Amino acid sequence: MAAATTPHRMFVPPARSRRAYPIAVLVIMTGLAALWSLAAKRQLDSALAASAAQSLERAHALFDVLRRRTQASLRSQCGVLVEDPRLKSTLSTDGIDAATVADILTDLGRLRGSGFLLVLSPEGRVFAEAGADELRGLDLSESSVVKKARAVRDEVVGAWVIGGKVVDLAITAIQFNRTVLAYLVLGQAVDAELVKAVSEGTGLAVAVIAGAEASPASTNDDQLGAVFQTLVHDGGAAGARAVEIAGARYLTTTVELEGTSPSHPRLAVVRALAAEQQPFKSFEWFLLAPIGLLVIGIALAGQRSSYRASHTGRIDVSL
Repeated sequence: MAAATTPHRMFVPPARSRRAYPIAVLVIMTGLAALWSLAAKRQLDSALAASAAQSLERAHALFDVLRRRTQASLRSQCGVLVEDPRLKSTLSTDGIDAATVADILTDLGRLRGSGFLLVLSPEGRVFAEAGADELRGLDLSESSVVKKARAVRDEVVGAWVIGGKVVDLAITAIQFNRTVLAYLVLGQAVDAELVKAVSEGTGLAVAVIAGAEASPASTNDDQLGAVFQTLVHDGGAAGARAVEIAGARYLTTTVELEGTSPSHPRLAVVRALAAEQQPFKSFEWFLLAPIGLLVIGIALAGQRSSYRASHTGRIDVSL
């Protein structure tokens, strides 16, 4: 007679254990997906910031090109006007008064159409001026560009900061029989026209910081003005950095202008990052897609596992 078979029972984990396993997997996989999405978003933000930073550098380069063009024009004009016969003959006359020289400078200024003209004494003091009342009678002998002009006989260029404005200038000696009678100075402020030309050429907001405010600026926008004021008070921090105003983010940079120490004025350039980020707004939702798919997939798997467990119970296997 055949021996009776003994049924063997397969152990089935309790319902709590079966539910805990998919939950643990869900937590782990969701965390990994979240880390991946965060890393991808940071990489995207970094790439956008790098692209914007390159445009800031282009704005600085364009500003330098336009400013050097202004200085070259001043140098050329200075070389022509210094040979004006009225100016030379008047300054070579003993006892000539400043008013007479100022009248000549005013006439020469009309030919230029902008900026100012000065005549300095051989020692570097302002003797006469046209268009620069605030400089009347000042001793400029300690100015680095004046010192440079007194050491050579050719036109030299430089810059001053006057009343919170950066002024490019050219200086040359007025000579008669190789004797220096005085020095002629032509000045042209870095004005709104120049910064607007940079702005139009790059699509960025541009301003010069030489005092308690950013002026001139390429825009009258209040929010961009607030960004510029933040840069005024930042202590001269260099390099590109992000600034947030009223929920909007901007990439900014400030660069110290050459040849203007010791006042250290700066060029400020601002780019709104919204313009860079807008095309990628929809893409950011795709970064969250792996998390959503994992949640849905594991939830469905958990339901299926629970369904199978509820219909299986204990499994008997007879040997």
